[in-house]
Amino acid sequence: MQKRANYVRALGALFALWGADYPAAYEEARAGAIEGLSVPAVPSAPVRRRLENEVLTLGSLAATLPVESLYKPWASASGGDGGEPAQFGAARNLLLGDSAQHMRVLYDGLELDVPPAYEAMPDHVALLTEVACLYAEAGNGEAVRDLVADHLDWLDAYEEALAARLAALEARPLPGAQHHDELAAALAHGCELAGALTRAIHDLSQSLR
Repeated sequence: MQKRANYVRALGALFALWGADYPAAYEEARAGAIEGLSVPAVPSAPVRRRLENEVLTLGSLAATLPVESLYKPWASASGGDGGEPAQFGAARNLLLGDSAQHMRVLYDGLELDVPPAYEAMPDHVALLTEVACLYAEAGNGEAVRDLVADHLDWLDAYEEALAARLAALEARPLPGAQHHDELAAALAHGCELAGALTRAIHDLSQSLR
């Protein structure tokens, strides 16, 4: 179980911004790989830079962040008084949605602090996978399964969003060939990472039944 948790944690961390230190993060994931589950190959430095600067950074050219709130609607489409619609009710693509508020409650219960870089996105996949691993290491399979069902059920939608971004890029190539090729490779690599993480989380959850 510990090896499975370490592998999920390492894969989740690949969605963080590592800068020039990214090879060490991939090495950790490769070292913790579970039999039958593949680890995406280490990308070139230019591709990893595109992934970090233009895909995993809010407001960037091809921003497609692994943040739960962006893939789920707010809980209600109406205001609390049952009258006029709430300003953001049922909206999508907004940070700090219901999932983020619930994760803050969980962090408080676990006595964990949200790192400053994630203050606006406490439901970032790097943090969600860390909590899942903490539960797994405590032997709390029920908590892992609940977290997966409640907070990690959007990873397929995230992978689809990356694939859609890649398809749109291929339909309308960027003016600079090198930039286009590197960004396309970065989006494809993001799809690989999302798929690998989804499989690893499922494996971890099943191992605790």
